[in-house]
Amino acid sequence: MDYEKEKKKLLSAKTPEQYIEFSIKSKLEGPKKSSITTEWLNKSGYSIDDIKYARNRHPFWREKRNKGSYERNSRRLEYHNYYKSDEKIVWDDAKLSKFYDLNQEGNADHELARIFKTSIPAVNHIRRKFRFATTLLELEKKKPSKATVIKLSTHSESVLKRLIKEKGRK
Repeated sequence: MDYEKEKKKLLSAKTPEQYIEFSIKSKLEGPKKSSITTEWLNKSGYSIDDIKYARNRHPFWREKRNKGSYERNSRRLEYHNYYKSDEKIVWDDAKLSKFYDLNQEGNADHELARIFKTSIPAVNHIRRKFRFATTLLELEKKKPSKATVIKLSTHSESVLKRLIKEKGRK
């Protein structure tokens, strides 16, 4: 394999999409490609985010990323299922308020699941309700405050979706 020939081909790419295509077909190893990528970025004026964007949309990387995703997600959900009781969790104002604060701090879904002794899907459900409540308040030209978001979040997702749909038409 001719390193200089491969390097020249990679450096000849005009767009991030073309660079990704050339990189996939290249016989060079990761570390060598990495240094050439840095050189290409400096030469082309593109950023690493442009490369990441192109890479995430390329069919090769999409397929590679998605391979085994169902199994990985299933293991993750089972590993972080902290709901071990027959008792139904009641999301009262106090719990929603604490959840709101912890969510604003950027806690991961598995951390919130552990804190509230629930599952990741339950955490995502509450997050969706908060997002729907915020969207509804914005449609009503109101500033979403913690109190108003929590109050609206006591409604079901379907009610919030319907209200958003109704407000969106006006």
